[in-house]
Amino acid sequence: MASKTAQGGPRYADYEARSRATQQHILDSAVEVLIELGYSGASTLKIQERAGVSRGRLLHQYPDRDTLLVAAVQHIAEARLTSTMSRDEWPAAAADRIDAAVSTLWSTYHQGYFWAATELWLAARSNARLAEALVPKEQALGGAIRSAIDEMFGPELTAHPAYVDLRELLNTSMRGVALTYTFDPRDPTLDPHVPTWQALARRELEVERRPSR
Repeated sequence: MASKTAQGGPRYADYEARSRATQQHILDSAVEVLIELGYSGASTLKIQERAGVSRGRLLHQYPDRDTLLVAAVQHIAEARLTSTMSRDEWPAAAADRIDAAVSTLWSTYHQGYFWAATELWLAARSNARLAEALVPKEQALGGAIRSAIDEMFGPELTAHPAYVDLRELLNTSMRGVALTYTFDPRDPTLDPHVPTWQALARRELEVERRPSR
């Protein structure tokens, strides 16, 4: 009788599922610790305690702290992108679509993964090893983020020749404004920059808002 522990058997599949679940739990815990304690405080010991796993299990999955933290930020960013791109209902009118896309994009700068990523970006400035691990991952993620933003605006708006420059301008501007929330927390939905960004996007994409009747 063939052993069920062989690769492809039920027990192997169960092991793989448990391993993936453990890995995801470790990554989620790493993000929580990184956001709460910052890069300097996000030690493997703290992450191990938060995840409730043995040191051997943690090191088996991720042999060093920077590899773990980079993987954790990528993990949560990809999950957020998947959630954003799964939205299948957007306003039909171009002006309303622009306003909704800008608001949605702005909301992503107030998610946990933005602050976790910011911790790594700042630490990488003076940590060559971290920068080396982070750069290729961020480049790949950057492409996925741009694709997600394109989904927000839709094919008709992204076809406009001014769209690509607008997308980059919105991203860099929102990132800068979001950083001010570090020392001046407030309700991001009421930020006065939002209507300014929306008006800018409508102007650059040559979309006029129809007056309400």
